[in-house]
Amino acid sequence: MYLDEEAILRPPAEGWLEITPGRLQGLGKTDEVIMLLRHIPYLCTDTDNFKSEANAGPSFVRFWSWIEAIRWLDRPGIDFEAEIDISMIMTEPRPGEDIGLAPAHVVGLISTKQDLWLLDTELGVIYWLDCPSWIKQHPTREPILDDAYDYAPDGEADWRNEPAWAIVDFFELLKDQFRRLSSIPLTPTRVLDPEGVKPRPQFEGALLLVQAIYREHGWPDLAHYRKDECLTAVRVRLEERYGEDSQSLLGI
Repeated sequence: MYLDEEAILRPPAEGWLEITPGRLQGLGKTDEVIMLLRHIPYLCTDTDNFKSEANAGPSFVRFWSWIEAIRWLDRPGIDFEAEIDISMIMTEPRPGEDIGLAPAHVVGLISTKQDLWLLDTELGVIYWLDCPSWIKQHPTREPILDDAYDYAPDGEADWRNEPAWAIVDFFELLKDQFRRLSSIPLTPTRVLDPEGVKPRPQFEGALLLVQAIYREHGWPDLAHYRKDECLTAVRVRLEERYGEDSQSLLGI
């Protein structure tokens, strides 16, 4: 819809060679988790051009790039085994919080100050910790409504009682936010949503304008959507309406 294709890092057929159970033994995760990390794509985050704030809620969600983290830790002078657990700390419940740590078969997918997405490879479920209220109250996909206190081990019930969806439903839920333009890309690296992020008063009406531009360019019909023309039109029309002030809205 808005990302540059070059921003998507796709694994080779055999998976990322740097990600192996032996190499990531220090994470304390199951082989199934490591194989998942080995075979999924990531968003490039190591250059200014491709820093993506791909999101599906009111707070920006940055997908954690395990492959880039590992390559960064491979630099000379870095103690790989001592530092690799930093990635886990960035993506899972923090030590010292009221909620218990994630077990070996659960892995975090994003790194933010608020939201956490925890994927349970045994149950086939993704938990959204600190899920936005407007998604919890009006989910577009059926959530899992089990009471975790009936089955979860001590220390896990609190976070397992957060909103959760089957893996396929979870990602369809995220897609729905973009299909409905609840999440609105302004540029290839900046996404806002009108229900969770309110622009400053001088930008009143800006998000409704951008929604209209997307629809004018065929969205959400992928067969007719004109991506490049649309993103150009968003920038031009915001600049026409808001002048130099548009740069702060666009994140320039």
